[in-house]
Amino acid sequence: GSIRDDGPLPPVLADVYAAQDAMRAEIRSATTVICMATALHTIAAGNMTPSYRVLADGTVRQVYFYCVDISEFAVNKLSDRGSLSARGIVTNVQDFIVHLSKELIQP
Repeated sequence: GSIRDDGPLPPVLADVYAAQDAMRAEIRSATTVICMATALHTIAAGNMTPSYRVLADGTVRQVYFYCVDISEFAVNKLSDRGSLSARGIVTNVQDFIVHLSKELIQP
């Protein structure tokens, strides 16, 4: 759900500023971000995702950012806005998840 839904779902933050703060907190702890099939959230996440993260042991690590969408709009929008570390995958999200799960879960 989103704040634009009729009557937001219980876990939805109706305060836009609180929602942005919550997204920033999650993204700052991430080392890999995969955004799928939601252009507005993908663009918002891409705009606030740092290009690197300093781990607890002092290691500097790149933050990997992937955008999976059937439309090139979200992918192109990220690159147009300067999200340099973002990699776009233009495909059907369902196919992406099926193939990814097959590769990750092997007998």
